[in-house]
Amino acid sequence: MNDYKEILKGLKRNDYRLQMRFYDMFAETTYQSAFAILGNVSDAEEIMQDTILKALTRTSLINDDETLMRRTLRRIAVNAAIDVVRKQKSHFCFEDIENITDCADETDISENMLTVENIKQSVDSLPAGYRTVLALRLFENMNFDEISRHLKISQSTVRSQYSRALMKLRNYLKNNINKD
Repeated sequence: MNDYKEILKGLKRNDYRLQMRFYDMFAETTYQSAFAILGNVSDAEEIMQDTILKALTRTSLINDDETLMRRTLRRIAVNAAIDVVRKQKSHFCFEDIENITDCADETDISENMLTVENIKQSVDSLPAGYRTVLALRLFENMNFDEISRHLKISQSTVRSQYSRALMKLRNYLKNNINKD
């Protein structure tokens, strides 16, 4: 029998051991979804735990297909992270600019010189507004309209935040790689 199917049967019996296996199975991807948007370990962990607890207590959220369950948990975590961003919105501002006149320096960064750690540090260094829009666009595959609706900001603001985030990311990577 499939391991996931066994876990589902245990969830129906409120088997603590299998609830923990469910948690272990989905914790990492759920956490990553929240962290990609928030960039804050404690908030991402809290959202991950709340998301999995919500699924365990509301059986209507449990899906028989493991892939769909993973997708459902990621979506719940992303929405919760967006809610946190909205609450924190007063702490940072989204620039509302119709036309972006800044052009990123098109200097190529050698892909061989990039490491996961370089990229992670670069994304973490971005201002919260930039990081949020970038994470929703790149990591959660949302389009500009969806991001606009979720964050309750205009599409032009989303586009400018995204463009500026990419520009800052390129510059940060270029400057830090050139130092090495």
